[in-house]
Amino acid sequence: MSILEFSCRHRFSSGFELDLKFEIAHRFTALFGPSGSGKTSTLSIIAGFLRPQCGAVRVAGRTLLDTAAPRCLSPERRHVGMVFQDSLLFPHLSVEGNLRYGQRHRRGSRRPMDFGQVVEVLEIGPLLRRLPRNLSGGEAQRVALGRALLSSPELLLMDEPLAGLDAALRVRVLAYLDRVVRQWDIPTLFVTHSQADVRRVAQSAVVIEKGRLVATGTPEEALSRPEPLGWDTPVGPMNLLRVERVELRDGHAVGHVGSQELFLPFAELPRQDPLFVQFSPSDVILSREDVSGLSARNHLRGKVCQLVATAKGVFVAVDIGQVLWAEITPQAANDLALESGSAVTCFLKAHKLKDEEG
Repeated sequence: MSILEFSCRHRFSSGFELDLKFEIAHRFTALFGPSGSGKTSTLSIIAGFLRPQCGAVRVAGRTLLDTAAPRCLSPERRHVGMVFQDSLLFPHLSVEGNLRYGQRHRRGSRRPMDFGQVVEVLEIGPLLRRLPRNLSGGEAQRVALGRALLSSPELLLMDEPLAGLDAALRVRVLAYLDRVVRQWDIPTLFVTHSQADVRRVAQSAVVIEKGRLVATGTPEEALSRPEPLGWDTPVGPMNLLRVERVELRDGHAVGHVGSQELFLPFAELPRQDPLFVQFSPSDVILSREDVSGLSARNHLRGKVCQLVATAKGVFVAVDIGQVLWAEITPQAANDLALESGSAVTCFLKAHKLKDEEG
C-alpha cells in the first residue's frame, strides 16, 4: 500500500503551474529539484497550508484532500509534522518549552513519543534550558525535529532543513534524521536540491522540474536523468561512495566498497563508519583493461550501466556495487567502444576523494 498518494494541479497568480502526480511507498523519500520547481508548494498542499484548485492527497489510504468530494482537512487534523528551513522555533519558549508544545499538540493515532527518548536520540538534553537565540543552526534544527516528532505525526515533512548549514554540520544533522526514521519508522518526505543529501539517506526519490514530474525510483534511478540536474553546466552528476570497514594500513586509511578496496587520503581513522566520500566524474579515468604502473592507487572494476551524451561530453555510469560516474570525451567513448554491459576499470587517485564532512 502506498504511504502517500499525491495528484494535484494548481496555477499561481505568477503564472507558475504545479501539475504533479506521484506515489511513494518507502519510509524515507527525497523530493528533489532545482529552486522554483514546486517542492515547497507540494509540501504546503500535503500539510494543508495551500489548497490546490484540483486534486487529491491521501496518506496511508486516509484522504486529506479531495477537491471533487469535496474534502479538505484542516492542517491540525492531517496528523502531519513539518520541519521548516529556518526551524521556526518559538523565541519566547525554552528548548524544553518548544518540545513540550509539540507534545501537547500530538496528532494522529500513532503511539505517543517518549519525551526522554526523543531528547536522547537527538542529543539535545544539554540544550533544554536554552532559548532559541542561543542555539546554533544545527541545534535549532534538531530541536525543531524533536518538536515535530513529539506531535506523533503519521507523516513527517521536511522543507530543506539543511539549507544554510556548512558541510560538516549538514552531515551530522542528516545522521540524526536517518536515526530518527529508523528508530520510529515514521514515513518522511524530505525536500532538498542537493544530490549528496538524496544519495546519502533516501530510499527513494521524486524528481520534479517546473512543476512537473521528471523521474521517480531509487536515488540512482531518479538521478540518472540529465535534466533537471544541470549536467550541461559545471555541476554535472556527482559521485558519493559509501565506504565501509575502514582500517589503517601502513599509516593510511583503507576502506571497502563491497569487496573492493579503496585507498583514502587520511592518516587517521575517520569518525564516521560508514564513510561517504565525494569526487567529480572528471577525476575518474576509464580503461577496458586493468593497467599497472599508474599513480592512481584505486582500481575499481565494474560494468557500464548507462551512457549519457551532453554538450560537455559523455557521462558514463559504472556499476561497481554502487554507481560511479565518469566523464569522458565522445572520442574516448568511441575509442573504448563502450556500451551497456562493457567491463571497465575505474582509476581514481586517492587525494581526489573528499570526506563528505569537508
